[in-house]
Amino acid sequence: MKTFLFIILGFSLFLLSGCQQQLLKPGQTNAPKARVLIKEISTLDSVVFKGTYIFNSSEARYEFGRNNHFISIEPTQNGFKIFNSNRYFVLTCQDRAFFYPKDSQGLFILNGHSYHGGVVLLKNQANVLLAINSVDLEDYLKGVVPAEMPSANPSYLNALKAQAICARGYTLKQMEEHRNDPFDVFADTRDQVYLGKNAETDLATQAVNQTRGDVLMFHDTLATIYYHSTCGGQTEAVQNVWPNRSYSYLQPQKDVLGNRFSCSVSPLFRWTRRFSLAELDQSFLTMFGHSLLTRPVSDTTRISFSAQIVKKSNTGRVQSLKIAYADTSFVLNGYDIRRFFSKDNKPLPSTLFYLRKDGPTLIIFGGGYGHGVGLCQWGALNMSQMGFKYYDILVNKYFKGTYLKKVY
Repeated sequence: MKTFLFIILGFSLFLLSGCQQQLLKPGQTNAPKARVLIKEISTLDSVVFKGTYIFNSSEARYEFGRNNHFISIEPTQNGFKIFNSNRYFVLTCQDRAFFYPKDSQGLFILNGHSYHGGVVLLKNQANVLLAINSVDLEDYLKGVVPAEMPSANPSYLNALKAQAICARGYTLKQMEEHRNDPFDVFADTRDQVYLGKNAETDLATQAVNQTRGDVLMFHDTLATIYYHSTCGGQTEAVQNVWPNRSYSYLQPQKDVLGNRFSCSVSPLFRWTRRFSLAELDQSFLTMFGHSLLTRPVSDTTRISFSAQIVKKSNTGRVQSLKIAYADTSFVLNGYDIRRFFSKDNKPLPSTLFYLRKDGPTLIIFGGGYGHGVGLCQWGALNMSQMGFKYYDILVNKYFKGTYLKKVY
């Protein structure tokens, strides 16, 4: 069969229904599309289509699938290229390319993960090529819930339902806030972990399906949602983590079941970290750009390290920490505290801790994992196992003052 080569320069794709934000409308019954940044492409990459995918240009309509199921993608200084043995497209920085499935069964593979929906390719203002998954919100959640919470145990179903409702409300809020941006959410911990179809499990999908369209509301507006792994015994006030935000339903709640903490089942309910002077020096180098242990021998400054808690929140979380290192001192605040005490490229699990010196070693005794605001995932899992229903976990435990509403 003869191979045809098409070179199309500088065309624009105006696929508004797939690329622009679709906001909820009164009486809407279908789920909106979420736009998820799944990869920043810096070198030659590829996408594989399973099923038929349509690509519209200003010149023609092309179908990819069957024997024509693979495309290569390569960023260029002035845009990007899309090509395979049959087609060759050259796009500018102002263009966007949107491949959408012909039917609901279509999937595409990028970076080793399979995804429902379409894929949008575009350059952002920093000239970085973005791959964005335009996906039905409910399909998106099926790849989020099992990535965020264990989903193999049937007794976790109500916790998974609570997680699905939280993830749905969080995404809708991000869609509102980023309607004029290229995408709504990142596919990692900057927003929610999303692993596409690869992550889907029967139990998590059941939780998503059985709560379809359900969100938490406060008065007549969509509630602002946060969640984390393990609160350590008490959740945190939102304004202590994000000072510009304050909501009555995101205030400290004791995470208790009877005579014990609900999230005590978490592997990070309590933890200990030890830091030698060399490790602390490496943290200083990473965060501030220089090391004191590598000073010239002629420098006779005594090298010692101390840490003093300056301020705690009402829940016991450290908000400010003073570090004294040799002849240098500084104050760390908020997440910088966790970042400074990173080990193996992992930040300190939380700021709920106290300190102790053991000779040259600094010991941190802590509890919980994450910022502590909103839903405690391990607490919800334990409550689910104890027979609590998802609406009770959400409305009566972690988001007091909110209510459930089906928005589509």
